[in-house]
Amino acid sequence: MYHRLRFYLRYHTYYGQDLFLLGNIPALGNEVPQQARAMQWLDDTWWYTEILIAPDETLTLQYQYLLQEPGNVVYEGAYRTVVLSPTQHRETIFTDAWHVAAQPENAWQTTPFTRIFFQRPVATIAGILTATHIFRVQAPLLPRHQTICLLGNTPQTGNWNIQHPLLLQYDAQGWFCIALRLEGMRIPLQYKYGVYDLDTQQFTTYEAGENREVQTMAVPGRQVILHDGMVRLAPPRWQGAGVAVPVFSLRSSEGFGTGEFSDLPELAAWAQQSGLQLIQLLPVNDTTQTLTWKDSYPYSAISSFALHPLYIRLQEVGVLPEQHPLQKQFYRLRQWLNEKDTVDYESVMAYKTAYLQALYDEKGEQLQTRDFWHWFAANEHWLLPYAIFCYLRETCQTADFTQWPVYNVYDYTAINRLVMTDEKAAGAAHYHFFVQYHLHRQLAAAVAAVHRQGVALKGDIPIGISRNSVDVWMNPELYHLDMQAGAPPDDFTTLGQNWGFPTYNWSQMAVDGYSWWVQRLRHLSAYFDAFRIDHILGFFRIWQIPASAVQGILGYFHPAIPVTPEELTASGIPFEEDRYCAPYITDEMLDTAFGHYAGMMKDTFLETLPSGRYRLLPGFDTQQQVKAQQLPEAIASVLYDWLAEVLFLKATVDGKTGYHPRYNLMATASFAALDPLVQDRLRALYHDYFYVRQEDYWRREAMHKLPLIKSATDMLICGEDLGMVPACVPGIMQEQGMLSLEVQRMPKCPDALFTELSQIPYLSVLTPDTHDMSTLRGWWQEDAAITQQYYTRVLQHTGTAPAMADASLIKEILTRHLQAPAMWCIFQIQDLLAATGVVTHLSPEEERINIPAVAAHYWRYRIPAPLTTYGLQVVRGEQAGIQEQPAAAE
Repeated sequence: MYHRLRFYLRYHTYYGQDLFLLGNIPALGNEVPQQARAMQWLDDTWWYTEILIAPDETLTLQYQYLLQEPGNVVYEGAYRTVVLSPTQHRETIFTDAWHVAAQPENAWQTTPFTRIFFQRPVATIAGILTATHIFRVQAPLLPRHQTICLLGNTPQTGNWNIQHPLLLQYDAQGWFCIALRLEGMRIPLQYKYGVYDLDTQQFTTYEAGENREVQTMAVPGRQVILHDGMVRLAPPRWQGAGVAVPVFSLRSSEGFGTGEFSDLPELAAWAQQSGLQLIQLLPVNDTTQTLTWKDSYPYSAISSFALHPLYIRLQEVGVLPEQHPLQKQFYRLRQWLNEKDTVDYESVMAYKTAYLQALYDEKGEQLQTRDFWHWFAANEHWLLPYAIFCYLRETCQTADFTQWPVYNVYDYTAINRLVMTDEKAAGAAHYHFFVQYHLHRQLAAAVAAVHRQGVALKGDIPIGISRNSVDVWMNPELYHLDMQAGAPPDDFTTLGQNWGFPTYNWSQMAVDGYSWWVQRLRHLSAYFDAFRIDHILGFFRIWQIPASAVQGILGYFHPAIPVTPEELTASGIPFEEDRYCAPYITDEMLDTAFGHYAGMMKDTFLETLPSGRYRLLPGFDTQQQVKAQQLPEAIASVLYDWLAEVLFLKATVDGKTGYHPRYNLMATASFAALDPLVQDRLRALYHDYFYVRQEDYWRREAMHKLPLIKSATDMLICGEDLGMVPACVPGIMQEQGMLSLEVQRMPKCPDALFTELSQIPYLSVLTPDTHDMSTLRGWWQEDAAITQQYYTRVLQHTGTAPAMADASLIKEILTRHLQAPAMWCIFQIQDLLAATGVVTHLSPEEERINIPAVAAHYWRYRIPAPLTTYGLQVVRGEQAGIQEQPAAAE
């Protein structure tokens, strides 16, 4: 005998639209959209489908609806989760309302709100196994002293008597729920939800709108579950404020020259006292590749799951015997490192690694606990490969697994055998288990303490993963290893950015429903309540740079619709591959670059072409080859520039060759040498390529990925959508209920100098600057003309702008941000500390966390003093602003 599940969705469609049901069981596609179950159209109001399942065990069913129309797929805002237990019912009917993803209410149903700000006790719903009808509705932002009630037009539902409404309880899936036996009720049952005050024991108000209806009678052996969406109330739009700070930037007496996970509770206490509701961190995954300060770059992880040993608190793992050499120097070295202005990454990591190894040697048996083995079982899928990767990295003295003499191709059976048969490998693997377990324990404890302060934690998902990583080693087919990810040129980096990460093979990732991303996000959700998607534009298209290039300017968007020779010819452009795709080097360029040394440089690097131009000799004809020659910087820079003197980049994908216009090709000498008419035609083609032809393509790309990624977790999702933003991005992010990032000095309107704060969308994060930018103090000194305009046009002051931004000016800027309509205002810690008026000895340049134009930047900023030194009060709402507050007592 089977259990029949019938699904009814109230949704009005138009010709050409179809609905599908996607869920976590085979009959509903196993969360792979291409395998979702097609529904049947019943009438203008309803769509329907049914499936059969075995009723012999408890099933946690997750499902959502998809709308497909020509060239587009629309996903609901969230999954529904229902626990189906073996019962006397042979049939379950789901009557559902479409979940509009763009509604702010969906953002309020994410983890920060349901588990922290508006956390409420979860109840066991009485009578759920025997009920004929189960009513479920969501009511975000409802205070704990209130609950949802139900009133209807039948005796079982109270005959509209507000003195005795039926009270709903809050279930484990975040719905207000009530289970009723409605045998013999008249059809249709009319009902409404309302609000009931638990303190005063009084009915407060009905929801807005018309009565709701139940059309399905109570029948023996059948249960009806109604998902009624959101209660029709109109709560005020919630607004919060937060602080952004890397963990390594924290400072405390217990830390060891760097911030640690165990510093987060103290940060949360300061945030709570300061009126902040959220802490935003940079990525915290292990980046250990070179064992040098270059590993300080937090966006190049060797594992998407492993935590960084930099953030462990040694004394919470254990203490070595007093006579041990490492223990003897512990306090003296800690004091010396803590007194440093910045993080000494190499010294901290060297000591922590040695100390942890010694602790493992002394106390490794501590791992043999039930808690450890439970954690190990849940994480073995990434933990064992990570541990062996680390062992092989150390044994082979490189993280580049392609250079390993053995195990350079991942084989789970082989590495498992290695651990079982090689004592040294087993010891190394268990050491890494030991470190990761204690990192997990410390971060989990810190998260619990942060939550007790009423503060949420926001993590960061890098768009890339290091090519020398466990992830790439395990699944190289998921990446284009002959390509590098980066960003096109902009006002901050005129040659573009080359991050060095391989680009994703999205078509291969789609085969299993992007399971790598789903696992990654679910793992992150064990620690974080919200997360920032670094460079969310990469889900639309990525700036892809061939492996032969060094500079980002030699990249092109992928995927993208390239230009064909036929299209160029039809546009009146006399295309010749050698002329348009090969570096354009002339005598004039040679003389300009090298002057009297031109002849010698020509003989060393160039050969003459029949056209009279030059090409670079083998060994110098790609930027990577020039880099490998280790030439003087002045010479290498010229050769890099010459190699970028192209109008188009040739690319072959799936056997088809196309051509991508080089970014800002109009600035090249090659372009300047063309006939003016050809120049005009190239400008038109360039504009079409970058701003017109790709939009629908990129929209479809994003809609294949983002809804599935969003449905993997209940975390609040914020996208970093800065830079060269396709026109389709804001609409898709809004459709998906993902928060955008707004920076006043980086307006998204190309004609604006500054973003108008009053026009910021509600579903957004507003900030004066990010970790990739200068702080407010630094920005104020960068360009006097810009800050003068900001001073007069935005702040509406008269006279000459001050040369430096003091505390009162910083406070004024932050206050204006707090008055904006954005859901979140998140400030870099440096800006908040500057607003307190506490004088810092650091220059604005030293406060900066990252400089994107510097590929090998040292990430080492630390706050000048423990946070208890600084006092401020951040307020949103009608009294929005930064207010004075004494510093907390030491």
